Amino acid sequence: MGLLKKHPVLFLGVGLTVLFLILGVLRIGILDRLDYSVYDLMMNMRTDSKSASDIVLVNIDETSLTSLGRWPWPRSVIARGLHKIKAGEPKAVGLTAILAEPEQNAGLLELNVLEKAFTQAGLASGSNGAAFLKAMNDARLRLDNDKLLSEALVSAGNVVLPLYFTRMQVRGEPSGKTHPGWLVNQALTEGVAEGGDNWEKSEKVIFPLASFAQASKGMGHITLIPDPDGVARTETPFFEYDGLLLPSFAVKLAQISLNVSKEKALVNQGESLSLGSLSVPLDPDSQVYFSFKGGAEAFESVPFSDVVNDKIQLSTFKDKIVIIAFSVPGLADFPSTPVGKLTHGEYMANALWAMQNGKFIAQPGWTGIFKLLLTIIIGLLIIFVFPKVKAGAAAGIFGGLLAALAIFSVVMFVSQGVWVRVTYPIVQLVIGYIGLTSIQYLLTQTGKEKAEGESAEVNRMLGVSFQNQGMLDMAFEKFQRVPMDDGMKKLLYNLALDYERKRQLNKAASVYEYIEEFDPKYKDVAIRKTKLMQASETMIFGQGMLGGTKSDQGILTGGSDTKPTLGRYEVVKMLGKGAMGVVYLGQDPRINRTVAIKTVRFSDDFPPDEAESMKKNFFREAESAGTLTHPNIVTIYDAGEEQDLAYIAMEFLEGDDLDKHIKPGSLLPMRKVIEYVADVADALGYAHEKGIVHRDVKPANMMLLKSGVVKVTDFGIARISASSQTATGVIKGTPFYMSPEQIAGEKVDGRSDIFSLGVMLYQLLTGELPFRGDSVAALMHQIMNVKHPDPRTYNDKIYKPLVGIIDKALEKNRDERYQKAGQMAAHLRELGKKIDQASAAQKKTP
Repeated sequence: MGLLKKHPVLFLGVGLTVLFLILGVLRIGILDRLDYSVYDLMMNMRTDSKSASDIVLVNIDETSLTSLGRWPWPRSVIARGLHKIKAGEPKAVGLTAILAEPEQNAGLLELNVLEKAFTQAGLASGSNGAAFLKAMNDARLRLDNDKLLSEALVSAGNVVLPLYFTRMQVRGEPSGKTHPGWLVNQALTEGVAEGGDNWEKSEKVIFPLASFAQASKGMGHITLIPDPDGVARTETPFFEYDGLLLPSFAVKLAQISLNVSKEKALVNQGESLSLGSLSVPLDPDSQVYFSFKGGAEAFESVPFSDVVNDKIQLSTFKDKIVIIAFSVPGLADFPSTPVGKLTHGEYMANALWAMQNGKFIAQPGWTGIFKLLLTIIIGLLIIFVFPKVKAGAAAGIFGGLLAALAIFSVVMFVSQGVWVRVTYPIVQLVIGYIGLTSIQYLLTQTGKEKAEGESAEVNRMLGVSFQNQGMLDMAFEKFQRVPMDDGMKKLLYNLALDYERKRQLNKAASVYEYIEEFDPKYKDVAIRKTKLMQASETMIFGQGMLGGTKSDQGILTGGSDTKPTLGRYEVVKMLGKGAMGVVYLGQDPRINRTVAIKTVRFSDDFPPDEAESMKKNFFREAESAGTLTHPNIVTIYDAGEEQDLAYIAMEFLEGDDLDKHIKPGSLLPMRKVIEYVADVADALGYAHEKGIVHRDVKPANMMLLKSGVVKVTDFGIARISASSQTATGVIKGTPFYMSPEQIAGEKVDGRSDIFSLGVMLYQLLTGELPFRGDSVAALMHQIMNVKHPDPRTYNDKIYKPLVGIIDKALEKNRDERYQKAGQMAAHLRELGKKIDQASAAQKKTP
C-alpha cells in the first residue's frame, strides 16, 4: 500500500498495460462489441452500391407468391423459371431453395394405383391395353415434376444447388467411406497446410436429392456463421465433411462463372483460397472478411413471377450470374449485417461481388504487432509523459493521439481494406488519461490545508443548492456569508430575478440593495430596485397577487418585467378565468414544453381549516387524474403549490371547446357529433375503470382540437369544484348537465357521467337543452321527474336509433341507463358505421 500511495501513476500505467495486453489475447465481449460497431461504421463508409455488377437477383417474393401460389410450388414451376433464365444465356445460376425431399404429387400416386389395378384386371394385353398403358406412362412423365426439374437442371448446365451444414464439434478421422461421384466432384483441392486444419467441420449436412445433385453443375453451402454479436460479416468459403472440403455457394458460383476446374480450386489453409487466377485471402480461422457492395438495393433484382410470366426481357440475364433466392419473411431468414438486414440471396451476392472485385478486408500480420506496440507506447505515455507536462499539453497529446488513431484506422480500412483494430488501445488511452487526471486532482486537493469552520466555497455551494431547490431565503442567507466578487454578484442578481419570478418583490429589492452596497453600477440593479420599491408601494399584496380569483391578472400582476414562475414553469400569459381560479399559458424550460397551468386558491372560498383539507383532496384528485393515459383525455404533467396557490400543469390544447357548437346555426355535422361523443364515452369508460368519475361532463369541458381530436378536460378538478359549489349549500351556476342522483346528493358513479353525456349529446344534435326551468329549483325538478322532449322536435334529421341511444343515456333510474360508457360508445360507433355504409351505398346508386 505504501508503494501504491507513493507511485500511483506507475501502478496505473503498468496495470493498464498488462491488463490490455492480456485482454488483447483473451478478448472480452463488451470491447469486442465496440470493436465490431466501429467495423460496421467503417464498412458503411466503404460500400460501393453505385458500381456495376454482373449479378442479378431473382426474388421469390410476395409478388411471386401472389401470382404463382403459396410455397412450396410444384417443381415444374421452378423448371419453367430455369428454362426462361437459360434462354437469357447467363454465365451461372444459383438456386438457394433446398430440395432435399421428393415432391409428393397426388396425381402421380393415383396413376400408379390405376396402372396396377388395370394390369391386375388383365386389361393390359392386346393393342388397346398397350395403348392405354402408354398413355398413362406419358401422363406420368408429364406429372413427374421432379423429373421435369432434373431435365431443366441438365438443360441449363450451369445451375448451383445449396447444401446446408450444422456447426458442430467433429471428433476423429474421416470415415473412409466411398462418396458418390457427384459429391466428390464438388470438393476443393487441399494444398499445403502448415498450420493444421483450422476450419469449420460438420457431420450434419442437408443435400439436395441425388437426381438433382447429379443434374446440377455444382453445389455450395449456404450456412452463415455470425460473429458473437449476432451480425454476419464473413463468408465461410468451405466446410470439411468427412474429409471433403465442400465450397460455399458464392465460391461455387465464382468457380463456375470463371470456368475454373476442380484441380485449380485450391485451399492453402490459413492463407488463401485460389480459384485459378482469383485469390481469396483467409484469416487464421479460414474465414473471409469481405466488403459489402451495399444494402438491400445494391443489386439488380426481379420477381421470379415476372420471369415465368415473360414480363422480363431475357437479355437481362445475358452473361450475368443469377441468384434465385427467397425474400419473404417466414420462408427465409434475414441476417443482420454491417449494412442492415439482408436476404440470404443479397448476402451471397455481396460475398460473390467481393470475390469478383478483390474487395476483401485483410488483417495482415503487422496489424497485430502494431497493436501490441501501441499498447506498450500508451502505457509509457501514461507513466512518463502525461504526468510531466502541463494539463493543457497533456490534453493536447491525448486528443491528438486519439484523433490520429481513429483517422489512421478509418483511412486504412476505407481506402486499403486493412482492418487495424485500435479499439482496445483507444479504450486503454481514455481510461489511462481519465485515471491520471483523477489521481492528479486528488493529489492536488489533499495538498491543500483543510479550512476551519464554514468556507466561502461551502457557503456558495450551499446557497446555489438551496436556490435550485426553491429555498430562496436560505440561499440569500448563505450568499451573504461569501466575500463579494464578480461571481457572487452574478449569483445574487440571479437570486433576485428568482424572487421576482415568485412575485416576492420586496425580497428581490432587498437583494438588489445588497448588491448595490458593493457595486452601485452593477448591471441595472439600481433601476430594478427603484422599480420594485415603487411597485410595492402601489400594489395590494395578498390573495389576488398569485392567482386568486380576486385579481384580474393573477400572478401576471406586478411591477416586475421578469416572467413569473409557478414551480419550474414560466408563466407566459393568462388564458382565462373560471369559477375555481385562473388558467395560464406556461412553459417548462427544462424540456421546452408548452403547458396549461390551472391555479386554485382555496382560501378564497373556504375557511382556513377547510381550505387545508380541500387542498389535500385537490392534490389527491390530481394524482389520480395524472394516472389517466388516454388519447381523448388531457394529460396532466405535474401538480404543486406556490405561496398558498395550488396549481396543476397539464397538456396545452390548441382548439375550441364544444360550447362553440351548441347553438342552432353552429351545430356540427351529425356524423361528427356521433364520432366525438363516442370518443368521449370511451375516455369516460377508461376513467371509470380506473375508479375515477368526472362529475362535470359538459361541452365546456370537451376540447375539439385543430387536428379533429376531442379531449376531455378537468378530470380531478370537477370533484373539488363540486365541493366548492356546495360548500355553503348553494349550487353555483345552473346544473343543466347534472344527473338526478347528483342533484339528490347521492353517491355518484360512472353512470352519472353517462347521464351528463346524454344531455351533451342531445344539445350538440339539437342546439337545445333537454331540461329547462324558470329557476334552479324548477330545472332540478325537470331533471329528476320530467322526461326530456323528443330531440326530433328540434331536429327532424336525427336518426331514430340515435334517439334510442339518447333516451337510454337519459333514464332517470341509473340502473336503466347504460351501465358502462363503453357500451354507449359501441352503440354510437355501430350506428356511425351503418350511416357510413348507407351513405356509400347511396353514392354508388346512379
